[in-house]
Amino acid sequence: MTTTTLQLHNGLPALFLDGQVLPPIAAYVGPAHTATFHQAGIQLYTFNVPGTWWLEPGQYNFQPIDEWILAYLATLPDGYFMPRIDLSRQGHPWWGKLHPGEMNLLLDLQSGQVRDQLAEHPHTAYYLGHGVDLSHTNLHSFHSLVWRQEAGQASAALVAHCEQQPYAERIWAWHLCDGLFQEWFHWNEYAFDGLADYSPAAQQDFRRWLRQAYHSDPDELAHAWGRPMTFEAAQIPTPQERLRLSHGEFYDPIQDRPTIDYTQCFSDAVVDSIIAILGAVKQTLPQPKVTCAFYGYQFMNMPRMQLNGHYALERLLASPAIDLIASPHAYSNRGEGGYHSPQTPADSIRRAGKLHFDEIDCKTVWTPASVTWKRHISQPHTVAGTVEMMKKDAAYQLASGTAQWWMDLTDQGWFDAPEAVEPIRRLRQIEQRLMEQERHSFGQVALVCSQRALMFQAPREGLHDMTLMTFRNWHLSRMGAPFEQLLVSDLARPDLPDYRLYILANLFYLSQEERRLIERTLRRSHATALWIYAPGFLSDDSASLENMQALTGLRFGMAEKCAEQNVTITDFSHPITQGLNLSEYGSGVEREQYLQPPKIQYLPETRVGPSFYVDDPQARVLGLSQVTGQPGLALAEREGWRSIYSSAPLLPWPLLRNIARYAGVHLYSEIGDMVWANNAFLALYSQSDGRRRVRFPQPVDLEDAYSGTRLGQGIESLDLEMKRWETRLFLLGSPGGEKGFLGGNQ
Repeated sequence: MTTTTLQLHNGLPALFLDGQVLPPIAAYVGPAHTATFHQAGIQLYTFNVPGTWWLEPGQYNFQPIDEWILAYLATLPDGYFMPRIDLSRQGHPWWGKLHPGEMNLLLDLQSGQVRDQLAEHPHTAYYLGHGVDLSHTNLHSFHSLVWRQEAGQASAALVAHCEQQPYAERIWAWHLCDGLFQEWFHWNEYAFDGLADYSPAAQQDFRRWLRQAYHSDPDELAHAWGRPMTFEAAQIPTPQERLRLSHGEFYDPIQDRPTIDYTQCFSDAVVDSIIAILGAVKQTLPQPKVTCAFYGYQFMNMPRMQLNGHYALERLLASPAIDLIASPHAYSNRGEGGYHSPQTPADSIRRAGKLHFDEIDCKTVWTPASVTWKRHISQPHTVAGTVEMMKKDAAYQLASGTAQWWMDLTDQGWFDAPEAVEPIRRLRQIEQRLMEQERHSFGQVALVCSQRALMFQAPREGLHDMTLMTFRNWHLSRMGAPFEQLLVSDLARPDLPDYRLYILANLFYLSQEERRLIERTLRRSHATALWIYAPGFLSDDSASLENMQALTGLRFGMAEKCAEQNVTITDFSHPITQGLNLSEYGSGVEREQYLQPPKIQYLPETRVGPSFYVDDPQARVLGLSQVTGQPGLALAEREGWRSIYSSAPLLPWPLLRNIARYAGVHLYSEIGDMVWANNAFLALYSQSDGRRRVRFPQPVDLEDAYSGTRLGQGIESLDLEMKRWETRLFLLGSPGGEKGFLGGNQ
């Protein structure tokens, strides 16, 4: 019987099939377009299994599923299949008629009356480029215990049936999906006139959640909410209460605690649903096989991402019900010329012992012109451009020690071409060689994020976008050094290295425990910290400048002004600012760059408030806030570490490069190329024509990974002539290593 498991292999979570480790490279492709991948040596496949099979309570029709899977497997002489099972359309409409109190309920923002969830908002197309059709969807509440139980039973019945069929030998995993776009998003992201979920199931779950969060102690609940309260009387805050913001972009930790709590409950409910359903599948499997779900989209670009239910990743990582966590890479500044990095903090997933699958769904030269999906993405028009883009897209997975599937999103042959075979084969071979190595060093920079902090922010995207997604894809990507993307809780991991630069991007809320953890980490590693906008402004019981000072070592002031957060650089004599060919930066500076291909999907409103500044005579001031006229870029020495603060987000890559150099970070390239790297691999994606020098942190034996050409031994630097949007991939070996050159033949 076929078994699949996750096990450590050379220090990384790896996929084992029948006891043999496999390159974690798959293809999401319809049955008519598998040939390219088969010829390239791909063994793992996945695709959405169509059809409605859950007919009524306890009644199923699996025959169409059997027939479809058999037909698909007939196209794979020696491949394995992961069925993608979409639960969002199962049980429609009969399940809701049987369980009306378990269905999602949307209320109008102004009137508080029930809104029609099927009515499409006119602004949806602006954000998506297309509409949202929920008409054939089972709009169950994610809070529903009944749904979790019955959907789990139905999923288990399907899997049990399929695992008894002869084709079960060819199934390598099960991918369970639900929610909007099959990605476990809440249903009402684009219902801009309403908020959910106000169903009886949601109200009951919220009270259960409160009892757990506050240890069934009504006094603890009342203290947190700042008013007399019991669990029986607690209500989901009204839509208008959830839109009330006490501190500009932020909720007040006490006055607005009901909203903060329910937003967290929202995400926990989605994770509870995933665990319940995947757990039921795990229990019914006759032999071990891995399970998969989409989740944890920290770097998404959606208009109200806090309401999507994706911010309880740590709880999912702790569950044995799931092995593989998937996400597409971010949809801004991607495609030809753009960056590649996933929407999840995949390094956190890897370090938790799970395997992240990166969904590579970029359009190629073979994607038909009739495809209207996300027209903003820069699509290559030549085979050569497509190959360079594919090399770049694969580079992230090769460097991060994660997994990938190539995705023919519309099932129209996006990779179905003879010219695609050799690139896919070569990229798979590179992964095979890297799997022989210990990929243990993933950079000297940590981008540290918080999911919990998003619960304290307004349900809108400007601040989130500036401090995470756009900041990463446009600017951090070109710093010249690789970086890990971690959750703040990862800083407690005993196996985490001491980074030289910690970029603390969105830590606007921090618990007392998190504050102590960050200080211990920075002091232990003698590192440099880069803080952005409002670090630590919010705690569990206050919103204050004193919170920020205690965290950063800098004294602050604040102005009640909502504006673009920009900084004018005033001191060019410090190593951080020396040689910069720019005088200002921030959310309102050079906005046109985000609208040029490869561009942002849409440019959100980025004026935020309040406006913060440094009010500290001991700080070294490098720039002034354009909002307040006070210091907006400053730094100070702390006990054993250095603290840099920027009131403006979107620090441009030349400034980030200088900050990294100041922190002692090794820079592979200094001219704005995109870099992905570990101790055994380096990828460079050029952003300009011309010559550049690549420097290595220590002498290496060097091979062009894509062509197989040996480039030399003991190399400290390499001069390259590259065209714009060209990708170079290198294998790095230790000179004189016992295994020879990267474990290969001499």
